[in-house]
Amino acid sequence: MSEPRVAITLLQSFCRDEALVGDILEEYEQRQSRFWLWRQVAVAVLLALPYGVVRRPPRSKMRMPIGGLGLLGVIAVITLVAPGAWWLIGIGIIGGAVVAAVMIGSGFSRRERKVETLSLK
Repeated sequence: MSEPRVAITLLQSFCRDEALVGDILEEYEQRQSRFWLWRQVAVAVLLALPYGVVRRPPRSKMRMPIGGLGLLGVIAVITLVAPGAWWLIGIGIIGGAVVAAVMIGSGFSRRERKVETLSLK
């Protein structure tokens, strides 16, 4: 019986202890019980949730040169499906630029103010 790939991926993503992952998979090979495996995976993932996902270094660097093509694809889809939506997108871009300018402007004015320090006497 082969191991469920989703269970293995969850274990490898959330468990920081590689020995625990190996022990669970070895025990699964002996028991051959998917219910037992999923119960162990659920407990391991729930206990590891506060610590976040394990960040492992990538095995190989894969270049993804399709970023620009993806943007052109989105532009083409918007133009073909909803050409009237461009004005809404334009207003959103302009509004975002205005909000950014206001936030930057207010940040600079805060820096110029002197911060009064409290002294305890």
